[in-house]
Amino acid sequence: MPNRPASAASSGPDLCACGLLGDLPRRFLDGRDLDLLEPLRFVLPGEEDQVKAPADPAPDRGAVAGALAEANERYGHPGAAGLAEALADPATLVVITGQQCGLAAGPLFTLTKAAACVRWAEALTRSGQRAVPLFWMASEDHDYAEVARAWFPPAGPEALTLGEDPAPLVPVGGRHLGPGAAALLARVREAAPNDDYRRRLDDCRKDLEPDRCFTESFARLMARFLGDRCPLLVDSQLPALKEASAPVLRRLIERRREVDAALESAAEELDQRGIRLQVRSRRGEAPLFLIDDSGERRRVVWTGNGGYELRGGATGEVGGLLEGLDRQPESLSPGALARPVVQDAVFGTALQILGPGELAYMTQARSLYGAVDVPPPAVVLRPQVVLLGARELRWLDALEAEGIDLAAVLSGPDELDELLASRLDLDFLGAASEKLEAAIDDLAAGQTSVDESLGVAWKKTGANLKRTFALFERRVVAAAARRDEVLRGRVMRLRAHCLPNGKLQEREFTSLHCLASYGGALIRELGSIDRDPRHLQPLSLARARRAGDETADRPPA
Repeated sequence: MPNRPASAASSGPDLCACGLLGDLPRRFLDGRDLDLLEPLRFVLPGEEDQVKAPADPAPDRGAVAGALAEANERYGHPGAAGLAEALADPATLVVITGQQCGLAAGPLFTLTKAAACVRWAEALTRSGQRAVPLFWMASEDHDYAEVARAWFPPAGPEALTLGEDPAPLVPVGGRHLGPGAAALLARVREAAPNDDYRRRLDDCRKDLEPDRCFTESFARLMARFLGDRCPLLVDSQLPALKEASAPVLRRLIERRREVDAALESAAEELDQRGIRLQVRSRRGEAPLFLIDDSGERRRVVWTGNGGYELRGGATGEVGGLLEGLDRQPESLSPGALARPVVQDAVFGTALQILGPGELAYMTQARSLYGAVDVPPPAVVLRPQVVLLGARELRWLDALEAEGIDLAAVLSGPDELDELLASRLDLDFLGAASEKLEAAIDDLAAGQTSVDESLGVAWKKTGANLKRTFALFERRVVAAAARRDEVLRGRVMRLRAHCLPNGKLQEREFTSLHCLASYGGALIRELGSIDRDPRHLQPLSLARARRAGDETADRPPA
């Protein structure tokens, strides 16, 4: 496939040029190495015709759709009934994304994913293919450390947490937040920068009460924040969904040898091509977990001769595992590599929206579609955003007046230093470099006339001289960049806002913090997000409040 042209519509910084995307996403965006995703199809905006209709016959989604309608109505989702009705129609395309049920609605990119899912469903519908957006809440995961943290910058430079995990192997989705959530919210409220921030926190207080489970709290906040722009929320532990998952889970067990071989083959190919594996497992480790009688989620490992063992737990026969699946389908849980194929078997997915890390996972997970006869969907990389309030927009305006744009602010430290230093006259460095090169050439010619055996030694000496000069040159450039402290201060403040802790803002800032900071203006901006994943999208959130308008920037209730 030829390299894809950059989008003319996107005006934000190029994520690849800024070094803010991993190696694999860069390759796929360039149209390279797409065989690593086959049989999945990697698409971009403008390629909606490559998003195919569900398999024929499409899976019967009626029972799951009905259960999702009821669950989403409990969450307060205003569009639950209409979305569920669309899902029940076998001709409707399913667009799906997802995330773990993070505290306070998780990192900002959770909202970005949900918004992108809705935008893709709308684009497909406009193209003549009715589509419905779904958001898979990974409530079966037991990564408590990831979901039980939230960073609210007003409360300090470190993320706040709910403390140590009291039950490391128990899925977090059904566990209560506990008193730690109320204490965390109180701490953030005390540090609130203004009354609007504090009021928006108070609006969400009931969704973070100690007796709320992670899934319910997450879902209620997503429905509150996004309103009628919220995808249909899918709890991975929903009984109707577990029932619908049973046939594909059975195939994963019955075809365990084929599954094992497919995963091993994918891992070997990635190893041979120098690509780091997201999941490195030993032979016989199933992409499945069993939730035992104590509620702990343990990996299944095939032992041969029709047996299995649970990592750190009991042993049993495969026949008994299948019988348990028939009796209690909720007892089997897919791992990271099996979750996509299970999800797509249930919904007949047309398009998955993935983050950069998830896209890397799919280079392994792709191998399971053929092994268990699930039609592969198209996949797309999610867009990424950066939030700029009134203060940050003022900083950016001042920098752009000096010829420094957002892409420069986000570039690497050396490139940034060179840009700032270029405002000063450093021509003497170039002149000195030319003289050094000439001197090295003269000395090389002279030593050859004296003793040709000195050639090897001279090459090392010449390289050392060039390296030493390059180090000194960087120090001069850095010193020159520091000369204009006011300008540099503006650059570094804006950079720290966009790349807190050196990471993209949407990976660090918690969704509730962003909503508390910007209110409904954020949701309106996300509602028109560009689907192109190649450019970081600045969302301008400076908005003049109308006099006497007390509700204009509230999150939807």
